[in-house]
Amino acid sequence: MNKTQKLFSVALIILLFSLPVFSQSLKVGANAPDFSLQLQQDGKASNKTVTLNSYKGKVLFLHFWATWCPPCKKELPHMEALAKKLAAQGDNAKMKFLAVCISDSQQSLTSFIQKNGYTFPSALDEPGKVAMAYGIQGVPTSILISPDGKILKIQVGMMSEKMLEEFVADYL
Repeated sequence: MNKTQKLFSVALIILLFSLPVFSQSLKVGANAPDFSLQLQQDGKASNKTVTLNSYKGKVLFLHFWATWCPPCKKELPHMEALAKKLAAQGDNAKMKFLAVCISDSQQSLTSFIQKNGYTFPSALDEPGKVAMAYGIQGVPTSILISPDGKILKIQVGMMSEKMLEEFVADYL
C-alpha cells in the first residue's frame, strides 16, 4: 500500500465514523444512475460489459468496496456466500449481485480476488465514475435497485451476516 492509499484509508475510516452527519446524495425511491462496467473473471478484466439495463427485471444488489478497506475485507465472505446462493438459483433468482471495486488498480483487484478465492460477479471502477454517480461517500456501501431501476435500500458501512440477511430478505 503506497502513502496515498494509506492516507486515503485513514481519511475513509474517519469519514465512515462521521457518516451520520452527512446526507446521502442518492435517496431511496430515486432513479438509479446508469453505469457501464467491464466484468471481471477471476479478478481479471473480461470482454463482457454490463449496464444497469443488463439487470432489468431483477433486483440488483450493487456493492461498492475496495481491496484496502478493512471493513470491506471483513464482510466480503458474507457477500461471497450471498452471491453463491444467488448463482445456485440460476435464472429463477429474483436478485443479481455485482461487487464494484473502487479506487483500486487492476493488479490489486486481480491479486486480492485470486488470493481469497472469491467468485462473486465483480467489476473495477478504477476512475471512480460509477461511485461518483451513486454519491458513494465511503466503502463499503450497498445499494438495492428495483427491477425497474429505482433505489430500494442503501446501507453505508459494513454489514454483519445477520444485517446482510435482513437487508436482502424481501428479495431472495
